[in-house]
Amino acid sequence: MAEKQPLIVPINQLLPPELFILPVRHRPVFPGMVTPLVIAEGKLSEAIETVYKQNQYIGLVLQHDDTQNEVSADQLFKVGTAAKILKRINLPEGGMHLLVNSLERFKITGFVQTQPHLVAHVEYQVEPPEVRDKELNALMRSVLNQAKEMMGENPYFTEEMKLTLINVEEPGKIADFVCTVLNLKREEFQEILETFDVRRRLERTLQFLARELDLVKLQRKIQGRVNQGVETNQREYYLREQLKAIKTELRGPETKDKDGDGYRQKIEAAKLPAEANEKALDECSKLDYIEPNSHEYTVIRNYLDTLLDLPWNVQSVDDINIGYARQILNRDHFGLHDVKTRILEYLAVRSLKKDVKGAIICLVGPPGVGKTSLGRSIAEAMKKKFFRFSLGGMRDEAEIKGHRRTYIGAMPGKIIQGLKTTKAKDMVLMLDEIDKLGRSYHGDPASALLEVLDPQQNSDFRDHFLDLPFDLSQVTFITTANTLESIPEPLIDRMEIIRLPGYILEEKLEIAKKYLVGRAIHESGLTKKNAPTINLQAMKFLIDGYAREAGVRRLEREIQKLYRKAAAALVEKKSFPRTLTPKEIPTYLGKPVFTLADEFATLAVGSAIGLAYTSMGGATLTIESRRYPGRGRVKFTGQIGKVMHESADIAVTYARSLETDEKFWTKNDIHIHVPDGATPKDGPSAGVTITTALLSLLRNKKIKPGYAMTGEIRLTGEVLPIGGLREKIVAARRVGIHKVIFPHDNLRDYEELPKELKKGMQIFPCKHYGEVETLLFGTTPATRSKKAPKKKTKAKRKT
Repeated sequence: MAEKQPLIVPINQLLPPELFILPVRHRPVFPGMVTPLVIAEGKLSEAIETVYKQNQYIGLVLQHDDTQNEVSADQLFKVGTAAKILKRINLPEGGMHLLVNSLERFKITGFVQTQPHLVAHVEYQVEPPEVRDKELNALMRSVLNQAKEMMGENPYFTEEMKLTLINVEEPGKIADFVCTVLNLKREEFQEILETFDVRRRLERTLQFLARELDLVKLQRKIQGRVNQGVETNQREYYLREQLKAIKTELRGPETKDKDGDGYRQKIEAAKLPAEANEKALDECSKLDYIEPNSHEYTVIRNYLDTLLDLPWNVQSVDDINIGYARQILNRDHFGLHDVKTRILEYLAVRSLKKDVKGAIICLVGPPGVGKTSLGRSIAEAMKKKFFRFSLGGMRDEAEIKGHRRTYIGAMPGKIIQGLKTTKAKDMVLMLDEIDKLGRSYHGDPASALLEVLDPQQNSDFRDHFLDLPFDLSQVTFITTANTLESIPEPLIDRMEIIRLPGYILEEKLEIAKKYLVGRAIHESGLTKKNAPTINLQAMKFLIDGYAREAGVRRLEREIQKLYRKAAAALVEKKSFPRTLTPKEIPTYLGKPVFTLADEFATLAVGSAIGLAYTSMGGATLTIESRRYPGRGRVKFTGQIGKVMHESADIAVTYARSLETDEKFWTKNDIHIHVPDGATPKDGPSAGVTITTALLSLLRNKKIKPGYAMTGEIRLTGEVLPIGGLREKIVAARRVGIHKVIFPHDNLRDYEELPKELKKGMQIFPCKHYGEVETLLFGTTPATRSKKAPKKKTKAKRKT
């Protein structure tokens, strides 16, 4: 059927030939509708004010770009709707509110005026009366049936809309009204407006209705599927399930999550190992079907971020320079020759053999000798990244191997965190205070370290959070400890033990001169020009009287205290000595904490000085013994451990075999005490010292002064070797003792000590306690056994 030509309305009719054009956004206005409009304050509102006073007719035309505030003639569509202003209300904040009745379609033939507002010459498109043939009736009935069906499916259709649709009889108005309630694109709305042929308009409306009805039915289907597994009060869960169902139904590339695509690109660029790559892609696929607001979505993102931040293939370039490494080690630390030699040996091997595995070193020594700072220097000397964390007090295995992702707040262990921070798989990792690991119901961290510190196993280390193998064989592990006694034996077996001894007086003087004084001056805000100096004698007095510990922390605090007082005097403009001597030190630091008299003045009958090795370094112990009337019992005090208690029992038995006066042993009780009762003590090396103290008590004779001793004793009197000889020699020198008795089997250890440590020392290696007895009491077992009967015989003869 040929399309009928629309009738052109004569000019002398009701509608004016020229209209003020009001641009509208988003969608056009169809004829036959009462529509509210809000006009902002400005040129348009002023123009409408003028029009309202004249004929009250305006033209509503859709603009091409909704973002434009000021529209020119070429930015408008050519077909619009003529409308009459029914009501105008001026708004308090400016602008106005209009209520318009849209009347007829029109086509713009030209613009009469473009400034300050648009006025166009228009031709009205009046719909001729249609002959109600079968085809037109069928179209109308199809549109009405589809519209009614959609109204039943869509709850947003109100009763007023349904009544309006029933009462409309004109075919063109039916099409216009149905289109206004459909969810169409702006171009599709304009297409309906520009379709003047009623039949064609009904056909397009029917097509849009069919499409909308399919979408509404699909929405109902999705909603029904979701409602089966969701309670009505769980709104958030309902929304997530609805989105998941929509994505499942559409299954198009537009439903893929942007985060998932971004992670896939990162995974491809990272070139992960095969197992890690497969796991990462599997986690990415989960992101496509999980609501971004859910907890699981965040967990997966954290997992992928951790996975991609790890240095799977990143390691620093080996640029080993032995001379540079030696310079760094000597610059930062004084002495420590054994440690420096071992590091330089490792670097030399690394320069010759590129695929050598990382070292596992345990630095054992008292506090304050530089174990932790040495780790940083080793990393700098090796030109590697450094990461440190403390194991002190750690009781949870998950701190080492991470938490499983099933737990809320799960995170990887410290080792994986270190790799993530340094981004280098050949970093230097320091495990500080390994001897202070705890254990609880959460697990045993020491057992978790067995895999980490085993070169044969750590190439496939699995963190619980990652659940993927990671190669730790290139990591250089450095652990620190004050003592090995609390470390499990299997863990000790995996590490190379390097002992850091305590410092002697000469070493402390050098450390103070090279490091501590300059640091204290800087931290106190002084300069070399206005800072006082501490002469050599004053520094020796400071070390002997205030800082006898194995390390230098207390010495550093005392030096800082002196310079803080100097800074205070400078600010307050008070006098302060330019050079500090031993006389001025007590003025600013108080009385000395230690004196030589403390060690020897109270050494009486029944006392002897022993040497011990503790977690704090070498130490001197004055073992005391006293007797009082009793029944032959022996009591030990001083918080001694089981091994030391057994060693004391052996010493009592051996001393009793030397002195067989039964009356003494049966009529007296003996009390053996090791001072400093708050400090735990253990070990067998006090046997010689306890025996000496007992013999001094039994014979009522002081031992020769100036001697310190160490050694384990057997029931036969043999003296067995001990450990920590260097630390014990340092402890003796620290308190001014230069005569040391130790087992003969430790003579080789003594010969390996530095010359400056052996300087001025007199040593007495002994194989049997008889040698100690001769040295300290001036008697031998032979002379003692011979002289005793003679004295008794002579006494009888004299009487």
